[in-house]
Amino acid sequence: MAERPVAHLAEDGRVHGLEEHLRGTAELASRFAAEFGCAGWGRLAGLWHDLGKFSSDFQRYICAVGGIDGHVEGKPGRVDH
Repeated sequence: MAERPVAHLAEDGRVHGLEEHLRGTAELASRFAAEFGCAGWGRLAGLWHDLGKFSSDFQRYICAVGGIDGHVEGKPGRVDH
């Protein structure tokens, strides 16, 4: 598996780290929610929206799909999240 949790893999193979993804989404959601006085709730929603991606099942799946670990045999399955 990857050294740090993975959120997404870009088409060019770049890894988007999960913590970076959650923090960036939290910032955007906070700005949008500030328009109606709920910046804090927006930040929490952004931080929590992909917490399931920290699971080892998802991390094995995303690494297998992206060829990150290189030790995958067969076609990867789907993770119910």
